[in-house]
Amino acid sequence: MPIILPKAFPVLDGYMNEPLFFLAGPIKGGGDWQSAMTRLLRLRFGDPIIANPRRYGEKHHLYKQRLEGPEDHFPDNLAWERWFLSQAAESWPSGVVIFWLPAESKDDPRRDGLPFAMDTRGEIGEWRGRLMSNRRLRVVMGADPDFPGLRAVKRNFEEAVPGFKVHDSMSEAVADAARILEQSLK
Repeated sequence: MPIILPKAFPVLDGYMNEPLFFLAGPIKGGGDWQSAMTRLLRLRFGDPIIANPRRYGEKHHLYKQRLEGPEDHFPDNLAWERWFLSQAAESWPSGVVIFWLPAESKDDPRRDGLPFAMDTRGEIGEWRGRLMSNRRLRVVMGADPDFPGLRAVKRNFEEAVPGFKVHDSMSEAVADAARILEQSLK
């Protein structure tokens, strides 16, 4: 069960035939939506490689499944994320970036005084721009209906990238990822 966590740079030569998914979306205040998405991806794809930018503690079940590798290859988390985002979206033989936009967690909201999903909103804008230039990028997005500002996110994508759908559930996002992978293998 290969999970890649920051900032590990494991040797992936033996995994080239497996799809690579990058889980993009809020971490601070978003709850552990990455565990639920990982479960759905495994149900659909068996044993894919999942690059997950969340920093889990040693007791978390996904931490125990991580691939080990040097953690000094990338100077910081951002460089790690950018490399794996690029791999999933275009460089890896089969991969998909999956954005999930959860509602802010009621149990563990963001507590640092900054707006919820602040970094994710910038990433969404960047990837919307990239998709405008290159429709072959493998990117999927889904959102909880209570994600703040979802209406604007959907409207902006509909205007900028006609036909791009923001899905209403994780299951729909995973199904769209499967469709994209099938198309990329043709």
